[in-house]
Amino acid sequence: MDKETISQIVQRIADGRCLVILGPELLYENGVSLNSKLEKFLQNKTENLIKYYPDDEVFKFTDPNDPVDLEGDIQSFYNQLEPNELYKKIADIPFATIINTAPDKTLNKAFKEKNILFDYDYYRKGEAQKTYERTNKTLIYNIFGDYSDINSLVLTFDDLFDYLFSIMGDFELNIKTELRKATSVLFIGFNFDTWCFKLLLRLIIKPNEKKRLHSHDIQQVNSKSFYSEEFKVAFFGSNSAEEIITELHNQAIEKGLIISKPEIFVSYAWGGESEDIVDKLDTVLQNNNLKLTRDKRDLAYQERISFFMDQIGKGKGIVVVISEKYLKSPYCMYELLEIYQNKDFESRIIPIVLSDAKIYDNDSLLAYQEYWTAEKNKLDQKIKENGGDAIAVIGEEYKLFRRVVDNWGALMSILKDINSLSPEEHLKSEFAGIVKSLKEKI
Repeated sequence: MDKETISQIVQRIADGRCLVILGPELLYENGVSLNSKLEKFLQNKTENLIKYYPDDEVFKFTDPNDPVDLEGDIQSFYNQLEPNELYKKIADIPFATIINTAPDKTLNKAFKEKNILFDYDYYRKGEAQKTYERTNKTLIYNIFGDYSDINSLVLTFDDLFDYLFSIMGDFELNIKTELRKATSVLFIGFNFDTWCFKLLLRLIIKPNEKKRLHSHDIQQVNSKSFYSEEFKVAFFGSNSAEEIITELHNQAIEKGLIISKPEIFVSYAWGGESEDIVDKLDTVLQNNNLKLTRDKRDLAYQERISFFMDQIGKGKGIVVVISEKYLKSPYCMYELLEIYQNKDFESRIIPIVLSDAKIYDNDSLLAYQEYWTAEKNKLDQKIKENGGDAIAVIGEEYKLFRRVVDNWGALMSILKDINSLSPEEHLKSEFAGIVKSLKEKI
């Protein structure tokens, strides 16, 4: 792999002068294209009213109104797509502009999962495009439309021709400024053999522009020669899209462009034995090169507390220090519910159960549940007495108490079934079991 060229590209990313164009092959599974999967999905709904041309990856509908009639099905298909590991790495890398040639929002999901802010827009056929005003580091632009706007999609040959005529005529792309100022352009996940890609490339990359064009390796020798000669595209040896993005990601981390996401958290009630044990654990983890994220130190001034607690819910490893105070704290129960309602609850948490938390005694568990039911009923009564005015003030708290009551049994059933060591055993071993477990989780 040409690491020196990758390093140059990373520097252009840092300078805000690198643009990446993503092809639909990034969402291939076992060689099956996104449009092939969409065609199969729609055929199950339409009884062979659709024809699909796999070489050009476009559709033909028997009735011109079919796309409108199938709008809900098309949206259902794209809604269920989830970002793969490659998309998650792309979201980490602070590209100035990402042009997506598929109408999905899978990359948008990857950004949102990582709590990374971004701008988003898409091309609307036949509409005068306004100059885009950016507010964030990265702009994601869907050049072939957005699946939630059926009239913007490029699905058929007619759509494709209308689109190409549109951007050749009066309705130029509103990201032309982004295209012009980029000095480095990456092509990731494309089938270089399609005629429309050649035309699109000529339309968006003007002749004689001083740009470095790069792509991962492709197997088509003739196409490789054509793009090298006509467009001066440099191919990365025999390296795949995944290998190129991974190397970009690694070098971006080394150069400090990617702020590592907190992965180890602690959820506990402030004060007393809970805080003492967290302080000791914090020291041990630092000695083992593990960064523990905790609210007292890492919650930034004026940062929303709820946002910080949501981050805890998504952590890869979460130490939960359960005490009597914890089990009666709205803040603590909010954190526990956020962890629970994200994926892999049991595999992500490491509970430390203090002696005053009676989670192994059924009568005590019922008493805790009665406590939360009573708290919820108090708020319920206030809402009945004060109507809408009360909802504005205590509505969120009421929803939390209701979540606690509704999930109490399932939560406690899992917690008391996990084989957790006592605080004394953890202290005696200097938290060896927790250190080992956290290293495995991250």
